[in-house]
Amino acid sequence: MANEYGQPIDDSLIGKYLAGETNPDESERVRLWLSQRDPSAEVDNQKEFERFERIWETAAQLKPPSEERKAPVDTDAAWQKMRSRMQTGSSTVSAPAPFTVVRPDEKDEAAPESNQPVVRPLPSDTQLARPLWSRYWQIAAALVLVSGLGWFLLKNQQTEPVAVPQLAVTSTGKTVEKTLPDGSKVWLNRGSKLSYPQTFADDSREVVLTGEAFFEVKPDPSKPFRIQAGQATVQVLGTSFSVRAYDSNVRVAVRTGKVLFAAKKKEVTLVKNEQATFDSRADTIRKLVRVDPNVFAYRTGRLAFKGTPLSEVVQTINEVYRADVRLANAQLNNCLYANTGFENYDTVETVVYVVSETMGLRVRREGDRFIIEGTGCPQ
Repeated sequence: MANEYGQPIDDSLIGKYLAGETNPDESERVRLWLSQRDPSAEVDNQKEFERFERIWETAAQLKPPSEERKAPVDTDAAWQKMRSRMQTGSSTVSAPAPFTVVRPDEKDEAAPESNQPVVRPLPSDTQLARPLWSRYWQIAAALVLVSGLGWFLLKNQQTEPVAVPQLAVTSTGKTVEKTLPDGSKVWLNRGSKLSYPQTFADDSREVVLTGEAFFEVKPDPSKPFRIQAGQATVQVLGTSFSVRAYDSNVRVAVRTGKVLFAAKKKEVTLVKNEQATFDSRADTIRKLVRVDPNVFAYRTGRLAFKGTPLSEVVQTINEVYRADVRLANAQLNNCLYANTGFENYDTVETVVYVVSETMGLRVRREGDRFIIEGTGCPQ
C-alpha cells in the first residue's frame, strides 16, 4: 500500500514499527501514513491499522522454541512507549493508541458538528484491566482487615483460665485433722504436709502429700481422687487408706475399699487389709497381704502389740511418733513384747518407758533419742 507521498507501506514495516525496531526514517514514514486519510481508498488507514493491530496482538503471544525461557512481550508497555513518542513528535516516533470510530448519530458534547466520523483513542488493555485488579486488591485488603479485626475481638473476648488458689495444711508435733472441699477427711501424721486446691476440678480431685496421712475419701465415681506422693500416685473412688511418703519410698495400706497404687510404669491394685511399698532404689512395688493395724495408729489413737518382736515394736513407735528410739544391742531384737496396748497415747516418752519397764529393761536418753538397754530378753 502507498500513501500520497508515494511511500509504500507494507505489513512488514508496520510489524517492525510495532516491535520498536524501526530507524528514525522508517518511523517517520509510518507516522505520516497514520496521520493521513485517503477518501478514494477502498480500505482507509483506520481499518488497515486495526488489521495490523490484530496481527501485533497475535504475534506478541507467540514465542519461538528458542525463546521459551525469555520474559514475555510486554504489549502494553510497547503501546505506551509508541504513544508518547507520537505525541512528542520526536524522530523516534512511537505507535499511537488504537482508535475507535464514533458515528455522527452518536451524541458527543465535546465533538464539533460534522458528518465525518469522530476518532477517539481506545483505552489500552492495562487501562481496562487496572480497575478490575484494583477492585480485587480492595476486596482482598478488606477481607484481611475484617479477619484481623475478628481475631482481635475474639482474642480479647476469650477469658484467661482462672488459677485456682492452692491451700496447704501441715502438722508438726501432733496429728492434724482436715476436711477437704469435697467433704473428704484427712488426718496428717506428725511432720507432714498436704497441698490441695481451694476448689476441685470438674472431672478430678488432685492433692499432693509429703509425709503420712490417712484418708477417708467421699465417694464420687465421676471425679476420681488422686494423691501424688513422690514418684507414686494413689487413685481411689471412695475408700479409707493410709499413704506414707516421707522420702522416695512410698507405702500404701488400705483399711476399706480399693485403691490403685502406681509408680513409674508399675502399678498394683489393693483392697481391704492389703498394703504395698514402692522401693525407689529397686524400682519395684512389693505387696503384702497382711496389714499391721498399727500403721493406722496415728489415726485411731491405738497401739497394740501381741507377741511382737521388740525390733518391730521400736520401728512402729518411730513411725507413729516420728521419734528416734533404738535398741542398745542386737540381742534385744527378737525379744517378744506381748499383750500390752496403748489407748489414746499422749507422748512417746510414755510408750517407751512402759515397754521398757514391762520387759525389765532400762531407758537412756540422749537429747531427743531414746536408747533401750539390757543384757537379754526377760525369762
